[in-house]
Amino acid sequence: MAREITTHFHHIHHNGDRQRGFTLLELVFTVVIIGIVAAMVAPSFSGLIESNKVKRLTTEIEWLLVQAKSEAVMRGETVEVQVVVDGAGTPIWSITLNIISGATSSTTVDVVTLAEVSSDNFSNIELETTFKTGTVIFNKLNGKPNLAGGYQFNIPTKDKVKVAVNTMTGRIYSCGVDGAIYGYKECY
Repeated sequence: MAREITTHFHHIHHNGDRQRGFTLLELVFTVVIIGIVAAMVAPSFSGLIESNKVKRLTTEIEWLLVQAKSEAVMRGETVEVQVVVDGAGTPIWSITLNIISGATSSTTVDVVTLAEVSSDNFSNIELETTFKTGTVIFNKLNGKPNLAGGYQFNIPTKDKVKVAVNTMTGRIYSCGVDGAIYGYKECY
């Protein structure tokens, strides 16, 4: 057994001279190749980040509208989704979900904001509304909206995505305005 260990150490010592590590030239070539590959991959990462931002915004707006529909029926109160678009140059917008309680002619109206989606979390995304007004009201009996339309948004110079509501069915869905995009079907 001692002889096997000695032979093993002799083999390591004898072959150790051939395993010196990397030369400076080999390291320089490796770093240059890694830099070239990283430069080629970087634009696709920014595109991936932008598309994920649009998908996340689509999901958040869609769920905000679903929550508005559910809250109207569950609470038996008027629920409104309001959009405020402000901004010159960089778009500043917010969509809020408000519960309107005590809405009678003789009492004051209490407004409780339940949720909000804003441009603070989605920089560089432009928002447009296809509703006739900035406020969509969900019926407290069946949860259907008073207006048909939707919220369209995009990163400048990219395809638009729309979260739409239908007054007849109360359906809320997401679609691509100019065709199928980001995994959403084309709007009809």
